Amino acid sequence: MKLTNQPLDYAWGSTTLISDHFGLASTGEPMAEIWFGTHDGSPTQVVGLDISLHDLLLARGKDARLPFLLKILAAEKPLSIQAHPNEEQAILGFATENAAGLALTASNRNYKDDKPKPEFIIALSESFEALVGFADPRLIAEKFAEILEATSSEKLTRVLTAWIAGLGKPNGTQKVFLDTLSSDDCDDQFITELIDAAEQCPSLVELISHLNTHHDLDRGIVSSLLLNHVSLSKGEAIFVPAGMPHAYLSGLGVEVMIASDNVLRGGLTPKHIDVAELAKVLIFETTNPTPARVRKIAVGLEQFEIPTNEFNFYRAAVGSNNLLVDINLPGDAVILCTSGAIAVSNSLGEREVIDRGEAAFLSDDARVFSLTGNGEAFIAITAKGYSSKSSFAGSHTPV
Repeated sequence: MKLTNQPLDYAWGSTTLISDHFGLASTGEPMAEIWFGTHDGSPTQVVGLDISLHDLLLARGKDARLPFLLKILAAEKPLSIQAHPNEEQAILGFATENAAGLALTASNRNYKDDKPKPEFIIALSESFEALVGFADPRLIAEKFAEILEATSSEKLTRVLTAWIAGLGKPNGTQKVFLDTLSSDDCDDQFITELIDAAEQCPSLVELISHLNTHHDLDRGIVSSLLLNHVSLSKGEAIFVPAGMPHAYLSGLGVEVMIASDNVLRGGLTPKHIDVAELAKVLIFETTNPTPARVRKIAVGLEQFEIPTNEFNFYRAAVGSNNLLVDINLPGDAVILCTSGAIAVSNSLGEREVIDRGEAAFLSDDARVFSLTGNGEAFIAITAKGYSSKSSFAGSHTPV
C-alpha cells in the first residue's frame, strides 16, 4: 500500500531542501519532517483510502504499531541539543509523569510515551552537519584555551580557567556541561563575550556564528563546545544511542528510530529544559563518532549495522542491470524512495510504483518482495519475532 503524509512545519525546517530534492510542492513554510509509520504524532495515511496506516492495521487484526518510525528530515536551523532515554528510563519517566497528572500535551512534559528513542540518520545532502556526543576533555579544554587567547574579559577568563581545571578531574565533563545550563556565571554577558571571542577563532567561528544567528544568546551555544562537531558526506550515516547528546545543525537526511517522541532538551531551544532529568538520562562519556558500518547483502542491497533488536534497516539501489528479486520479508516494512522510481511487488501479486519522496507499506503476510525500476530506497523491516505486545522482543534477522 502506498503511503502519504504532510510535512511538519517545525521552525528549524527548510523551505527548500525537501521540495528541491524530492520534487514536492513547496508549502511556503518550513518543511522539517515527513513521517512514515504508525506514530500518533503525525499519522501516516494510506493513499486511496480515507484511513491512517495505524487504523487500517488495527482493523485488519495485525500489530497496529510498527516498532520503527521512518522520516525525511530537513534542517535549515540548528535543532535543540537533546538526548533520549533508554527503555528503563522511559518506562519510569512516563509512569511518574502520568501519576503526577501531567497532561501529555503539557509544555513541561518530558516523557510522551514509555519507549526508548535511539536514532539513525543518513545524509542525503552533500553534507549534513551535527553535534554528536561529548568530546574528549582535552579537546574541550583546547577550545576554551583558544577562546581565552582571544578575549580580555575578566569574567570569561575566570570561568573558562576554572572549567579547564575542572575538566581534568573525575566527572569534569558532567560538571562543566551542567554549569553551562544552570550556573549564574553563564549569563547574557558571559555568552556575548564568549561569542565575540569565539568568532575570532578559526576553528570555532563557523559553528558559533551559525548557532548565534539562529539562537541569539542561548546557553546551548556554550554547551555546544563540549560536543563533537560532525560533518557527514552524502550517503554517510551515524547512530545516536540513548543517552548521547546531539543536535542536528543543517542538511537533508533520512532518519529511522524506535517509534517514540521522548526528548530531553539541553539548549538551543525556547522549549522546556529540565536540567535535573536530562542529567539522569545523559551518559557523560567521551565519544568518537564515526560513520556507521554497512554490510553488503547482495549487489545493490546493504544493511546498516544498527544495534537495535526491534527492526533492521537497509539501502537498496536498482537499475536496468540490477534487480532485487525475492528478498525475504521477516516482518512488516516501510520502503521510502529517495531517487528515481521503484516498483515494489510481493509474493501475493501486489505491486506499487513509488517515486522519490513516496513510501509504501509491505505486510509480512507476503513471504518475499522484489524491487525493480531505477532509483534508490531505504527500507525499515520489523525484526523477526517482534510484536508490539511483547515489549521489544525480537532479534536481528538479515533480509
